[in-house]
Amino acid sequence: MISIVVPVLNEAERLGVFLGSLESQPGEPEVIVSDGGSRDGTAEIAGQSARLVSAPPGRASQMNAGAAAAKGEIILFLHCDTLLPPGALALIEEAMRDTAAVGGGFTHRFDRSDRFSRFISLSANVRSRVWKLFFGDQAIFVRRDVFENMGGYPALPLFEDWDFSARLRGAGNVVLIESPITTSGRRIEVWGKWRCFYLWWGLSILYALGVPPERLARFYGNVR
Repeated sequence: MISIVVPVLNEAERLGVFLGSLESQPGEPEVIVSDGGSRDGTAEIAGQSARLVSAPPGRASQMNAGAAAAKGEIILFLHCDTLLPPGALALIEEAMRDTAAVGGGFTHRFDRSDRFSRFISLSANVRSRVWKLFFGDQAIFVRRDVFENMGGYPALPLFEDWDFSARLRGAGNVVLIESPITTSGRRIEVWGKWRCFYLWWGLSILYALGVPPERLARFYGNVR
């Protein structure tokens, strides 16, 4: 069984549609919504069709709490502004039939087709193919025992997904599923293209150069 862990904070506006999209996926996954203290009715919506757990706010702590409650052999970490491609669960199961595979992610696509969005997706997919590094909006999945042996996500305010996927490479073979997820471009709408470019590329370069994520997180705002 696949357990889908969804970290949320004040996502009432889109959570219902997102959970409905999961119901259309073939298979019978366990869906766990890990709430970080929402005040807009998110928890009530989640409780109608998913298992609800609570955790301190922050994607790392929320995903770890959701994983701790999971019963599936495979855990899929999925943002609620990201939609899986048709048959995604079967694609994960097929990829994980390889006993050497420990986890992986999907190729990236925005829910818009302007040049800037296509460029960002292209750069994400090149990074994933060459270095097997995934960001959280690429639907990272992992064997539960591997996740536990790795100690889960690190307690970082930013780039916890980069750190996790980098360590995942050391645990075994990492799979890139070519069918793309579709993720929301709401940050592009709210921040604008130039700010997104500055933040996504600039902060990534600084993190790669060793700047602590605690210093970088203050520049990365919330779009909700």
